[in-house]
Amino acid sequence: MKPKVSVIVPVLNREKLVIRCLESIKRQRVRPYELIVIDNGSADGTVNAVTQWMLSNGGTRMKMHIHEEKRRGACRARQKGLENAKGDFVLFFDSDDEMEPELIAESIKNADSKIDIVCWKCRINLLNGGKKVSPFDPDHPVENHLIHSLLRPQGYMVRRDYLIKRGGWEKNLKVWNDYELGLRLLIGNPKIKGINKILATIHSQKDSITGKDFSHKEGEWEKILQEMEHENNSGNHPEKKNIGKIITYREIILAAHYAKEGNKSAANRLYLSAIKKASSSDKALLRIAYYYTRRGGRGIWRLLRHLYI
Repeated sequence: MKPKVSVIVPVLNREKLVIRCLESIKRQRVRPYELIVIDNGSADGTVNAVTQWMLSNGGTRMKMHIHEEKRRGACRARQKGLENAKGDFVLFFDSDDEMEPELIAESIKNADSKIDIVCWKCRINLLNGGKKVSPFDPDHPVENHLIHSLLRPQGYMVRRDYLIKRGGWEKNLKVWNDYELGLRLLIGNPKIKGINKILATIHSQKDSITGKDFSHKEGEWEKILQEMEHENNSGNHPEKKNIGKIITYREIILAAHYAKEGNKSAANRLYLSAIKKASSSDKALLRIAYYYTRRGGRGIWRLLRHLYI
């Protein structure tokens, strides 16, 4: 029997964008079992727009529900959707973005009874008009996620029972909540199937919750990395040592971004903390990564990875 897929769309003040997302779900060659929209306290006409769309599309052969989560936060909205989902798999999709017509069909085709996570490529439309596709390597999911965010919400579906077993969404995280959850899922050693196709388009937004720089939420990013370090230290993943090293590398890169933004105190604090944890042989590599990134360089991981892990 083919698995049932629940698509969960959290939304906040996206009256002018959410219908584009919903229409892309409607255009699926194989419709999901259900569509769950979670309004996170919208103050515009979002709820009315979604409600009217659902009323107009009642014959689309998928169950449709709209729920409210008054407590602000994408994690809280996504967790509310998870609590109401009935499908075998759940797919969290942002209200700004679009599915390719084959997404549900391809994901179902690749989800047998032994698979916990199915993932695929995403196209990212940048604010400057450019486009990019992040490196996709599901055969090395931990490294791929920690460096390139393999398990971004638009890029995978996960077996509902497995997600619940791994704790669901951490409701109190303000930034990088999908990044933290992705590592927590991977530390549990799931069975993963990758689809080497672009099946979703992410539209970058000026009012993204993560903002345009790191300094405006100084400290929040570090909390996520510290939580991920704690989760890694508490687990028994075969790549535990390398996971810890990559998290330290991400601290160094974050410090470099603080420095680029002129936030010298945050940069120095985080840089010294990360360097202190590194082995003697790794310190030089991390210093190279820091100064290269601080001066505007990109892609340093490709140059250092074989020396560092």
